[in-house]
Amino acid sequence: MPGEREPAARAVDVLIWLADHTADTWGVRQVAREMNTSPSTIHRIFQIFESRDLVIKNDEGRYTPGLELFRICQVFSHRLSPVKIARPHLERLAAACGETVLLAAYGARRGQMIVIDMIDAPHPLRWVVGLNQWRAVHSGATGLAILAFLPEAERQLIYRKGLEPFTEQTLVTGEELEKEVARVREQGYAFSQGQRSQGAIGLGAPLFDAAGDVFGDVCITIPAGRFDPALEPKLGALLVSLAADISADLRDSGFIRDA
Repeated sequence: MPGEREPAARAVDVLIWLADHTADTWGVRQVAREMNTSPSTIHRIFQIFESRDLVIKNDEGRYTPGLELFRICQVFSHRLSPVKIARPHLERLAAACGETVLLAAYGARRGQMIVIDMIDAPHPLRWVVGLNQWRAVHSGATGLAILAFLPEAERQLIYRKGLEPFTEQTLVTGEELEKEVARVREQGYAFSQGQRSQGAIGLGAPLFDAAGDVFGDVCITIPAGRFDPALEPKLGALLVSLAADISADLRDSGFIRDA
């Protein structure tokens, strides 16, 4: 974390910061200021990164991603087994529904989720969702399909950390959320309208790893103007069936989510 004195930990924190701030270039003082540490510390870390071709220093003294950093990211991206396992199923779901399909993963330490894969809808009007960005799990179908299947103690911890209202439809009390997640567990999928973004419809079904813990979920997101409410049961059943197939493949592969 910012301010930590262990050199290796500080270097890792800088890499994480760079991943979360995808500008074209980074300045030493900028990084130092936003990470609440000294410019000399950041300069030493960038020098180490530069010696390994993780970053390159340009003529203005700012840093850009190096080829080795791209290579490492690509290697681990292709090795991320849940994406490889789920991708054929996502393609099948996207073809069946004709809408944007998302694969999300849950990070238990943070109590948040990230979207790790996506297939865009073929329509000019569609929701664009950023990949690899940490997001709250208390709003939207993508979050609720995960939240509903977490242990109660873990849900309560998330509630105590605070529940940001993204829209007027966002559920922001533990009591409201407990009623909603009970409904999600009963029907097997989450449905939301405008909870995270105004005008967005979402449906999500949970995915489970080889240990039976919720790994994440698979979701469909649709602009409200194109959504036919009569299709919800059909889309929900399609999601539940496909999520079961992905979970079975995760189980057969022995995949265990991160703690």
